[in-house]
Amino acid sequence: MRASNKGFTLLELMIAMTIFSFMSIMAYGGLANVLTSNEVLEEQAERLKELQRTMMFLERDIRQIVSRPAQTGYQQISPAFSYGFDTSGLFEFTRAGNSNPVGLVRSSLQRVRYDLEEGELIRLSWNLVDHIDAEPVRMTLIEDVDSLELRMLDKGNQWKSNWRSGADIPVAVELSFEHKYWGKILRLVPVK
Repeated sequence: MRASNKGFTLLELMIAMTIFSFMSIMAYGGLANVLTSNEVLEEQAERLKELQRTMMFLERDIRQIVSRPAQTGYQQISPAFSYGFDTSGLFEFTRAGNSNPVGLVRSSLQRVRYDLEEGELIRLSWNLVDHIDAEPVRMTLIEDVDSLELRMLDKGNQWKSNWRSGADIPVAVELSFEHKYWGKILRLVPVK
């Protein structure tokens, strides 16, 4: 009687290894595509989060503008809202709603200024309206900003391209925001 061989021939083994190699290459290519797609999605999600945070700060601040000029020292008074005249900042205003979770003896008003420096939109805030020489809290909101322009609606329903009027504040502010990645974003925000 003849004993049966229960093994693979060299040819069968080479064919099996070739098939396994092709399957491994295809699986690795698919995995590489998934990883690349994941990185792109994470980067886009981070950009979107940055944009949403920026718009949240801008809208929240503008909605809470109040008619309170600021003393800047030596009998100088800054208007409650200023845009288009001051070269030190993009726009500046006094806002309400400054939280006070530990109950410090201070006002709920806050002075805020937005600056555009080398493509970065920066928010500066002071916990005192009359801050004279106090250091602001500085926060970079978003990068790659080409421009940020405002139009203000006054009480007579007239649009203005600049604003500097003592205690008067606009009824609404239109933001025109140009970003390298997102393009142009237009937002109309009512005051109060």
